[in-house]
Amino acid sequence: MADIQTAHQQVQQPVGPVVWILQRGEMHEGGEIIGVFLDRELGRGQFVTAAQRIHQSFGIDDIREDEDGAFRLEGGCDWLSLEPHKVTTALELEA
Repeated sequence: MADIQTAHQQVQQPVGPVVWILQRGEMHEGGEIIGVFLDRELGRGQFVTAAQRIHQSFGIDDIREDEDGAFRLEGGCDWLSLEPHKVTTALELEA
């Protein structure tokens, strides 16, 4: 988890407005949104807190940072993600 706390790699973010959605769930059972943030750094603390809970319960099987800057974690049958999602604006709807 220290990697997530200190990760500062260059990421390829989508063009236009983006929100970062923090989700958790169980494999093959779906999940729930637990936070929406205007940038990745705002969501990092809650990601780490949720990751620590998974680590204490099940251990961590896989943790990675994708090219778009998303964080993904798997532990036992639980998963956690902090991912960028493009926001559709009124200008795009009019085009």
